[in-house]
Amino acid sequence: MKKKLLIVNKMYYPDIGGVETVVKQYAEYLTHFFDVTVLVVSPKFNIKSTLENINEVKVIRCSSFGTFLSMPVSFSFLVKLFTIKKMFDYIHFHEPFPLATLFSIFPKKNKYIVTWHSDIVRQKFFKKVIGLFQHLLCTKADIILTTSPNLATNSNILSHYKDKIEILPLSIDEKNYPSTSYAPGRYLLYIGRLSYYKGLLNLIDSYELSSSEYPLYIVGNGDPSIIKDIKTRLASSSKEIVFINKYVSEEEKINYLKNCRALIFPSTHNSEAFGIIQLEAMILGKPVINTALPTGVPWVSIHEKTGLTIEPGNNQELAMAINKLNSNQLVTFLGNNAQNRVRELFSDSIILHKLLNIYKRL
Repeated sequence: MKKKLLIVNKMYYPDIGGVETVVKQYAEYLTHFFDVTVLVVSPKFNIKSTLENINEVKVIRCSSFGTFLSMPVSFSFLVKLFTIKKMFDYIHFHEPFPLATLFSIFPKKNKYIVTWHSDIVRQKFFKKVIGLFQHLLCTKADIILTTSPNLATNSNILSHYKDKIEILPLSIDEKNYPSTSYAPGRYLLYIGRLSYYKGLLNLIDSYELSSSEYPLYIVGNGDPSIIKDIKTRLASSSKEIVFINKYVSEEEKINYLKNCRALIFPSTHNSEAFGIIQLEAMILGKPVINTALPTGVPWVSIHEKTGLTIEPGNNQELAMAINKLNSNQLVTFLGNNAQNRVRELFSDSIILHKLLNIYKRL
């Protein structure tokens, strides 16, 4: 008989974000070895809880009053978690998720696995309060997984639990991407969510300063205020900047990536903990311009090996990095190294096998 595993997170497929993609990946893989249930909250106001089966994963979506400070508000979630906890051999928490973190006050009867995706960054008062419960959860955890050594070192919380930490990077399935690498493309690319911490206005200003021979494409959707600011900047721009303001399908995303010259990933805040889009560009043989945040971002793509790394928010440095990518020789060199790095370190076949071995050790 399979042992029982409960995975706890804010949301689950088809409600997809970066963490949700990882949770789905883990859950579907682990169904081969465990009886897996995922406990999440409905992302919008909903008075009913539901039970679904998605690709052999049982998914419980608890009723919700909506969100407050980006956190789901759901009393039924805590009640359900307390009620069913004794049924499981393992509980796998994905942090930060304050509602689940509060569960740490209850006595522990299971093996606890914590995947630490990032610290809480923006809500400073909230961060202090929830931090107390995060410390309690980490104290009770049997193992803490984090996605990069940078995050393990620089996290305000994790620095107290070094003996429990194991590095388990995010990964991609190589089979979902063309196996070839592509010649240097005809445009520079930002693709992803449009949010305050993504450094998009810095990117536009830096591109204006550059002498790039290639247009800049900005592709994505998100925060209406950021979209408005981008459109305002572009209205007075003399440079060739193409703004494609929409969410794109996986197929469209891959097409944009394989035809680009390089991915620009100019995030300015620690909310950016890893950047899986970097892996998606790199597996297609594309270099990345990223920023030296104290997170996993500059560890994914390495300065002058697989891309170029600049100081966050430094427009002059970013403009100079953009200029360097006028060289086909440099773009090809960095891109080939980038593809090899993903194959060696960030492939699903490697990372998911490590995840299973971690469970087996507990």
